[in-house]
Amino acid sequence: VLDWARDHRMHHKYSETDADPHNATRGFFFSHVGWLLVRKHPEIKAKGHTIDMSDLWADPVLRFQK
Repeated sequence: VLDWARDHRMHHKYSETDADPHNATRGFFFSHVGWLLVRKHPEIKAKGHTIDMSDLWADPVLRFQK
């Protein structure tokens, strides 16, 4: 859940840039399925640490799930 939420928040914050996990400018297939099959772009890894996840980390169920 936490990984999905981080990627989803990144998608909205960095939409259609290299930091967007499912960047549509890389094509229809990539944006729907391909992003799950390849390694993350270095920009995703670099900016992923900047996404505020404190609201989700505060949930004990999500902490246990992770």
